Amino acid sequence: MCTFSLSSLKSVCETILRVMTLSNVMVTSCGMKALYGLFNGNPRATTLNAELNAQMIKALYEYHPSNNDVQPLKAWLAVMEAAHKNLTRLDEKLCLGHLPRFFSVCMTCLLSEKAEVASSATKTMKELLRACLAPAVEGTKQVTSAPSSTNTPLHKIVKALETGLGYQFHAAWGLVMQVFAVMFEVAGKECPALFKKSLLSIANLRDSPRFPYKAELDHAVGAAIKYLGPRQVLEAVPLNITGDDDDYSFPRSWLLPVIRDNVCNTELGFFTIYFLPLAAKLRQRSLEAESTGNQVVCKSYDALQRQIWSLLPGFCTQPTDLAQSFKGICKILGSAISDREDLRTEVMSGLRKLINKSKEEEESKQEVARFAKNFLPILFNLFTTEPENAKDTTRLAVLETIKTYLQIADTALINSFCDKCKEKIHEEGVSPFKRHALMDLLLVMLPVVDQTRVEAIFKLTTPFLSDMDKTLQKKCYRVLEELCSSSSEACQMFVTENLSTIQGVLLDSLSTSSPSSKAPRLRCLINIFKILKEEEKDFLLAVVPEAILCTKEIGEKARSASYQLLVEMGRAKMRWNKNENEALEDYFQMVMAGLGGSPQMVSSTLLALTRILYEFKASISMPLLETIVEQLCLLLKSKTREVVKAALGFMKVLLSAYPDTVLAPHLKQIMSSLVSQKEDCKHHFRFKAKEIYAKLIKKFGYETIFGMSPPSIHKVLVNIKKTQERAKKKKKERDSDSEEESDQEHFRSQPESVDDLLRDTDSEEETETKPKRKTRDKTQAKLAWLQEGGDIMDFLDPTASKKVLATKPEEKKDMKKREPAFKMASDGRLIITESSDEEGPEKMGEDEDDLEDLLKAIEQGAGNVKKTKKRKVEDLGSDDEASAPKYKAGGGGIHRPLAKVKRSAPQEAGSEYRAKKAGGDIKKTGRPDPYAYLPLNFQALNKRKKAKMAGRFTNLVKGAKKGAKKGYKGKKKT
Repeated sequence: MCTFSLSSLKSVCETILRVMTLSNVMVTSCGMKALYGLFNGNPRATTLNAELNAQMIKALYEYHPSNNDVQPLKAWLAVMEAAHKNLTRLDEKLCLGHLPRFFSVCMTCLLSEKAEVASSATKTMKELLRACLAPAVEGTKQVTSAPSSTNTPLHKIVKALETGLGYQFHAAWGLVMQVFAVMFEVAGKECPALFKKSLLSIANLRDSPRFPYKAELDHAVGAAIKYLGPRQVLEAVPLNITGDDDDYSFPRSWLLPVIRDNVCNTELGFFTIYFLPLAAKLRQRSLEAESTGNQVVCKSYDALQRQIWSLLPGFCTQPTDLAQSFKGICKILGSAISDREDLRTEVMSGLRKLINKSKEEEESKQEVARFAKNFLPILFNLFTTEPENAKDTTRLAVLETIKTYLQIADTALINSFCDKCKEKIHEEGVSPFKRHALMDLLLVMLPVVDQTRVEAIFKLTTPFLSDMDKTLQKKCYRVLEELCSSSSEACQMFVTENLSTIQGVLLDSLSTSSPSSKAPRLRCLINIFKILKEEEKDFLLAVVPEAILCTKEIGEKARSASYQLLVEMGRAKMRWNKNENEALEDYFQMVMAGLGGSPQMVSSTLLALTRILYEFKASISMPLLETIVEQLCLLLKSKTREVVKAALGFMKVLLSAYPDTVLAPHLKQIMSSLVSQKEDCKHHFRFKAKEIYAKLIKKFGYETIFGMSPPSIHKVLVNIKKTQERAKKKKKERDSDSEEESDQEHFRSQPESVDDLLRDTDSEEETETKPKRKTRDKTQAKLAWLQEGGDIMDFLDPTASKKVLATKPEEKKDMKKREPAFKMASDGRLIITESSDEEGPEKMGEDEDDLEDLLKAIEQGAGNVKKTKKRKVEDLGSDDEASAPKYKAGGGGIHRPLAKVKRSAPQEAGSEYRAKKAGGDIKKTGRPDPYAYLPLNFQALNKRKKAKMAGRFTNLVKGAKKGAKKGYKGKKKT
């Protein structure tokens, strides 16, 4: 198409449009495909200029399908969307003029009976707002001051969207809210005054009872708050909370959580002048109500003022007026931190956000740093004061706020605070809690003080590394860790000049370090090995045993740090030597020396070797690997479970780390060691060994492993093979099912191409419960339907194509006509017959049997009641009640009287309600109505018998349904 000239393209487009008037579904589909390809291909202006594009848009309105014809309408929307996007690329102003009409048409699509049509129209409007309106919205800023009656394109679009707030769109209000959310996002910042009427209408919908789309509405209002700003939103939708003569139901209080979740990048001063006075007044009203004993009003106002304070972090997120507004709010924030324990978390969160924002502008930074002398003492006092509640969670927030404020505070001020902390640590009578808190403060000050004070802090903490107070010892190790890892110039210079001193301190304190201090101690050693530039073999040999033993520590952080330290030592060893292979082999030999120790040391060494083998697998030479495998196979035969467990774990990692070509020379040795384990370990770790056999089969094949194994494990190998084949088969079926599902999801979720949109499908006729898709006949794609109506269709009418549907219209289902209770003769007379004459004896017999089944099911509580259609022998002769027999037993033989044996079986549940002379149950005075009262049985709680117990009620339910149906029919006849 792009090679066509303008005149040729115009002629082709006219021909396509003319052919599409034939009202043939396939022809229309092909025409839509061609036009979609034209607009979506971004043709040059010399091929398709803006005027021709606009003319094509106008012409396509004549081919608008029916709103209930799903696939053609979705294709038409896609073509129109592509046409408007291309027009925006050519001429933004011209496209803006065409948008109002298209939005009006899309709004009518929301009234469609088909949910897919409404969803597609919503998606199209949202896409066009972002692609076409957003680039042109900057030029509409002057329009906002115009009166509401101004007929600019933007006003028309807003008016079209506002029609969706009417009651006739009630089923599509959720979709309308989605479009408004995008509209606020696109034009809210530039034209806030344009949406005040819309916002008020939306808020009134939210206030209406049982509104079903509250989540979508809150999202739309949240978008307005985010892009228009809270000031504009509250001017349009007042909060209606003043503290004086309020409606205690507070109908607009839903706005507060919405503002909290969405406010950002706005005026901090608005919170100061609007929300802070309101919060103060509400708190005063709450205290007054508490003094008078009105608990309802007290709790209501207290909850509202807390919700207002919860807005503060949002207003502090990227504020636009920080330098101007911070001075007016800082005093209130300081008072809230010191006096209002219930507000500290929100206030400190907001303060941290303001500090981080101030780093972006020098003016704001100086303004916020100016008040550090006021905030830091308050925060220091809070942190060093022991809380009354042991579960107080605000101390970490206080420490984080101090750490953040120290980053912008004046250096001289920080140095003075640091000196005071050091003095108070050595004061007599200082409590352990306060000493721990002061040590935490020194830790956060360390990166921002000068080198002299860094040295003083190091000398202060060194004696405490051997202290019996485990918490204080751990905090001192944290100080050393921060000192070695800090990026500040003062810390780096001190570490470089005193590295040997730090190494000596760490080695000397090894024997006195507590388990809780292991993690920061090991991290400190990691940082030292990163810094070391020259080889220090003695230091390495001293640290390796500690790192190996710490792989068995209880604490997860300590174990993780030990593995990281082992890896870092290997990297340092390779960095120190030119020949990396020799260095790595030397390092492995150091670690493998632990295999000659106690079982715990051997187990720890195997864990260490597992980690460094996986890390340096690409650099390990074949001779070193052979040595490792030999040692591993030897340890698999150990009598100690702890050693065998670690060896099996090492074997799993070994099989995962290397391909079969590398491990093939060692396969026989590996299999021999696995089958030669001690009986105790073989039985105890049989499942772990089975996992290794499975890995070997995957890597080398079943036949190879089966041939190298003794008969004692053949059953295990056969079971593994069957399990793997079964898993492979299930995975294949699952993958094929997921491919089908992904194809369907792709069609629904991804932006549809025109081919997808025009693909005729009868999915609307299929029920959603069927998992398999219907296979369609190829001729079905050529079918079309006419939409029936009251008037005769004129095929020469240009709008006739809208009544040609590619989707089979749903037939209106009439109410099911009930048969009259009595038959009627031709002359209108009612024919009333007796039920016995009409249904006959067989029918009555069937009903009696059904009733007996129901009674039996109710009496037994469940069980399989066999339904039978056989009549009783005594009932075959006549329907009349049979007279009692005149014969009386007497004599001997077959004429002897039979004595009835009384059974001691318990009475069946509900049998006391059984009628003696009629079918069914009867009511008894003073007793409950005769429903199916089933006795409770504790065996019903048995999980193993759950299915059996549930099946007992099957026939009971069937009988109840049958009886209800029969009763309904009988009621109709009467």
